Amino acid sequence: MPLSHVVTSLDVATALGSGDVPVLATPRLIAWLEAATVDACPALGPDETSVGTRVDVEHLIATPIGARVDAEAEVVHRDGRLLRFAVTAHHDTGQGPVLIAQGQVTRVVVRREPFLARTIPPLIIREALPEELPAVGELRVEAYVAGYGMATEEVGYAAVLRDAPGHAAHAEILVAVRHGELVGTVAIAPAGVPLAEAAQPGEVEFRFMAVAPRVWRQGVAQALLEAVISRAEGQSLVCSVIEGNEPAAALYLAHGFMPITSRDHEPVPGVRLRVFVRSPSLS
Repeated sequence: MPLSHVVTSLDVATALGSGDVPVLATPRLIAWLEAATVDACPALGPDETSVGTRVDVEHLIATPIGARVDAEAEVVHRDGRLLRFAVTAHHDTGQGPVLIAQGQVTRVVVRREPFLARTIPPLIIREALPEELPAVGELRVEAYVAGYGMATEEVGYAAVLRDAPGHAAHAEILVAVRHGELVGTVAIAPAGVPLAEAAQPGEVEFRFMAVAPRVWRQGVAQALLEAVISRAEGQSLVCSVIEGNEPAAALYLAHGFMPITSRDHEPVPGVRLRVFVRSPSLS
């Protein structure tokens, strides 16, 4: 059975950047043909799927917005895990169905979990998107309550932690993402901005290192720290560690940070922060 689609303004070349005319884009047409091959796949095992590996398609005729396109695929060759499909597409503009594309698509049967394990990075570190910043703030609060014993009623500091959108105005906020899920974050700020409380001129400070409690001891904090170090670009790195947080101190020491006791401070009475500095010569 063919898969039917109606061409909309989202499917044309001008929308997809593949041309400057408002007719069905070749990338969209190929996507529809690939979807037809998925639909035409023979029965696979419960732990199997198929992935496209080769597309050889001629796009023969332009199709306008509003036309219906029928994409069809048929298995014409199978050799073990390899599946080859003959694909065609027709539109309903003109005298009856008109052939607009033809060719072949090759797919390979793979085991789903091993394939994903090989191809998807277990952890991605990147700059936070604006729409992610509220979730960054909530992650900070969750981590500080679970890891640092911050009481949930400490409304004042919780508000500071949640203000990731405000911090993004003068700091770089990184996130750690695993399989699309936000699992960690850290903020990097140069000396001289309000967020950099311990940094001196020429230094860069990172703050609000937070890892979701459900993924503690899985290397997320180390990955964030290595990302911070790579972004320091020859400048000294500074961070503050609340007294008693020995796991964080051990992580920083293992990456070349040295405690500078003369710079330890108490931002509020009873809360002592230890300052650690990493020399740019270690980069």
